Amino acid sequence: MHWREYERIDWDAVHRSNSVFSNAYCYRKGLIRKAQMAFNIKLHMAKNPDSVLHRGVPETWVFELDDLDYLDEALMECYEVEDGMKANEGVEDPRLRQQFIIKPSLTARGAGIYVFDTRQRLEELLESEFDSDDEDVNSDSEHNEDIREWVIQRYINRPLLLSSHNGRKFHIRVYVLAVGDLKVYVYRHMLALFAPSPYISSAGNLDNQQAHLTNTCLQTKSSNFDESKAVDLFWNLDLSREKLDHIFDQICAILCDTFTAVSTQSTSFQTWSNCLEQFGFDFLVDEDCNAFMLEANAYPDFKQTGEGLKSVVEGFMAASVATAAGQFLLQTDAITNNLQAMINSDCEDLVEVYTHKNKRKW
Repeated sequence: MHWREYERIDWDAVHRSNSVFSNAYCYRKGLIRKAQMAFNIKLHMAKNPDSVLHRGVPETWVFELDDLDYLDEALMECYEVEDGMKANEGVEDPRLRQQFIIKPSLTARGAGIYVFDTRQRLEELLESEFDSDDEDVNSDSEHNEDIREWVIQRYINRPLLLSSHNGRKFHIRVYVLAVGDLKVYVYRHMLALFAPSPYISSAGNLDNQQAHLTNTCLQTKSSNFDESKAVDLFWNLDLSREKLDHIFDQICAILCDTFTAVSTQSTSFQTWSNCLEQFGFDFLVDEDCNAFMLEANAYPDFKQTGEGLKSVVEGFMAASVATAAGQFLLQTDAITNNLQAMINSDCEDLVEVYTHKNKRKW
């Protein structure tokens, strides 16, 4: 069983033998690379007009730019963004303006993410990114190529805000386990990750990342970072059980259709029967309790959980290991009743949301 960093897995051995197992899939950029996932989801939605992804994923555009001189041509490929910025002229209320968020396709941990609502601000942000790349003499050509590919999403500027957390914006981190070819499980114990500053007072100040970005890895750099205020358990949020269940059901349905979408694109997402992988999905909830999937991350950063809630990570790891043992490492006739009870106990908080044979569970 190879349980290690992706780059250190012996993929030749995994591919050749069904008795060699790994904790990652070899081909999964169609899920974890933002531009590729956006393409796969768009293709799925075009073929499935009733898919929950039509309402469960923010409108997304792939944005490629090699040089700022070609910005006009690049925006022609996502003309809705250009039209939205023009429509903002004369609109003073920031929550009535069309706002967008731009993210590099491949980077993680909040790097290079910005909110904008005017052409001038977009140009300034891109110029800063290009200048940063030119000055970084240690950057290799592959990194420079990746940073020239972004996704632009319609920004959800009316997020759900809780008075119990001082009206700070938050996103939900969902741990997901994909197994074999293919079952997908959601770990019930999800996290709510909060921005450090209240949202409403900074809704129009798009430079204030302390209010708009909820990535805890950005906050830990601050000297006044308070872990207890940055992370909470989803099921402990100050919402009725009915609303919490409603959000959870939406997340499961969206994940089901997401894996349906990417699993049909074998050039960018291939599932092998002797592999499993942990993913971290990020969701945002708007003021009407509608859930939206933002992105997926391989090898999720478990440090976001913090010391106080590390039992969530421990439980997810126990469930993942128990699933691996039951699926790959133990012969059926070797599993005693006591051992099966232990596996079941560790896995009781995994909710199956998708199976390839039946296409969907949710």
